[in-house]
Amino acid sequence: MPALKAFALTMLLATMQILHAAPIDAVRPEWRTPYDLYLTPAEAYQMKSAAGAGVLLIDVRTRGEIKFIGMADAVDANIPVRMLRDDYAWSEKSATYRTRENPDFIAAVERLLQIRGLDRRSPIILMCQSGSRVPIAARVLHQAGFREVYTQYQGFEGFKAKQGPGQGKRVVNGWKNANLPWSYQLDASKMYFNFAP
Repeated sequence: MPALKAFALTMLLATMQILHAAPIDAVRPEWRTPYDLYLTPAEAYQMKSAAGAGVLLIDVRTRGEIKFIGMADAVDANIPVRMLRDDYAWSEKSATYRTRENPDFIAAVERLLQIRGLDRRSPIILMCQSGSRVPIAARVLHQAGFREVYTQYQGFEGFKAKQGPGQGKRVVNGWKNANLPWSYQLDASKMYFNFAP
């Protein structure tokens, strides 16, 4: 019976990949990944809802971002791919604090997989703020041998509007703007301290 369930889940995910993967031309060239598996927020939510525990949804934003901006209810874990630097170095180019690579990113993802009874062949969906960090995380996972990694390419907050009353604000696309379930109330079981080595 477990083999039948595994086969059914595999078929469901394969069908969803064909039916719900966003077209590659919808994704900025610099945000493309070796997997070429891209989802809109609605597609990511639908895939996670249909597959449940069989697919992981990981938010790769910093802990500060999820604290102040909120987090999608469907997320399994917050595992930052980049973290604020301890010296709070400033970037003139991006007008914000600089970040550094999280050296424990792969180990934390592996710990989450182990806790959930999954492995590197299991499907993973990545989400960040606007879609710019998920390709970084996907490339790191690809180099480590993970097999099926989707990027929710519009992010949690979406893109900044280029004109109109919301100009400069993240009001275009994204999880929040799609009115998908999210909250400022964080679930302690999904926080990084549970998965960090």
